[in-house]
Amino acid sequence: MKVHCQPHGKVTVLVPHGPLVTDEVVYLRCSIEEAVASAAKRVVIDMADVPYLDSAGIELLLETCGLQLSTAQRPKLAAFSETCREALELTDVLPRLEAFDSVDSALRSCQR
Repeated sequence: MKVHCQPHGKVTVLVPHGPLVTDEVVYLRCSIEEAVASAAKRVVIDMADVPYLDSAGIELLLETCGLQLSTAQRPKLAAFSETCREALELTDVLPRLEAFDSVDSALRSCQR
């Protein structure tokens, strides 16, 4: 999985490309940890190019983006594909994540 990093002012946007599955979660996890540790600290993950995810991908999102983390450390998620959104709804994970319909709306939420 390739993960592109795009700075947007004080926010870092991570753009993973490819399925978020068992063999690939390590790449996104490392990118999230690096971005949170950077000076920006605010992170948005653009999920538009992630066609699907498995249980390992869901677990990664809960661990790194779940509501149990402090607000400053919690990445926001944006632009889920229909398949990913459905998987997160069926597993009752979506309500535990800060998810937005678009990257722009997620970036605006970081301004508050």
